[in-house]
Amino acid sequence: MKKLFILLLIIALLMGFGFSQENIDETILTLNDKPLGFGAGTTGGQGGKVVTVDNINDFKKYAQDKDPYIILVKGIIDTSKEQGQITIESNKTIIGITEDAGIVGWGLYLKGVSNVIIRNLTIKNTFENPKNDAITVESSKNVWIDHCTLTSVMVVVPEREKEKDKVDALLDIVKGSQEVTVSWNIFENSWKCTQVGSSDSSTVDVDARVTYHHNIFRNTNSRNPSVRFGVVHIFNNYYQNILLYGIASRMGAKVIVENNYFENVKIPMTTQFESPQDGYIKESNNFYWECGENNITQELEDFNIPYEYELDEADVVPYLLENGAGAGKRVLLP
Repeated sequence: MKKLFILLLIIALLMGFGFSQENIDETILTLNDKPLGFGAGTTGGQGGKVVTVDNINDFKKYAQDKDPYIILVKGIIDTSKEQGQITIESNKTIIGITEDAGIVGWGLYLKGVSNVIIRNLTIKNTFENPKNDAITVESSKNVWIDHCTLTSVMVVVPEREKEKDKVDALLDIVKGSQEVTVSWNIFENSWKCTQVGSSDSSTVDVDARVTYHHNIFRNTNSRNPSVRFGVVHIFNNYYQNILLYGIASRMGAKVIVENNYFENVKIPMTTQFESPQDGYIKESNNFYWECGENNITQELEDFNIPYEYELDEADVVPYLLENGAGAGKRVLLP
């Protein structure tokens, strides 16, 4: 009851200042939108042909072409008959333009590419296969993943821990991938959610530079994200019903955590989890509701974020994201 009262009070205050769902910019997308954060230089298929696809053959034709393309996705692309994830070439913008636009079956694979934008898609990992992420970003640069809903078929309950390796993560950013922004997405219903850095020995991941902002993480167990070696900025995200931990910094990773909202999370942040070396965390102005304690053994000091950004107050984050995050948004086309 107390929580409901606080939420209603926040909404009333927002309305009092003229703020409403209709003028949340993140409910309407355009092809001219730009990312902020480490991925700010990402241009996708800018300057390329605009094509519309509604089937796997056309999707692969344009996504795997060497030329730049802006690929408009209508409806559901069924990848279930493929042999693995669908590879994506450089200089592509892939954006859903219908409410149901999405990919089911195998996910998307970005390897050794640059300038890729993926927006407004529901990507559902329906195969219990340990090599099937919803999206894998490997050895790639300038990637923007925005307003997607990434999910799996797994119901995350303690009784299923023995089955956790049947399904891989929703988003892996590995092998030194850098200049990546992950924004306004929903991550849900997956034991392993998202990680930066592939292993305790993958020192190439020291080059990783990733921004996570305005995402919902709910009904997961861990890796929201887990970070090894790299630098990751995490702000204005909403964490809800996380069984084990929210954010993990490992192997000397540098993680800045600002103005996030944690609700029913066993360990919101930790620098000490299943790695021989602890990581570093600098946390500030986060909101906790019915959560356990943080486990921060090493605090990050004197680190400056190399780009401009604005922070929302942590206590309004749930309202902003429940109205603005995830796929199925309206897209204004030229």
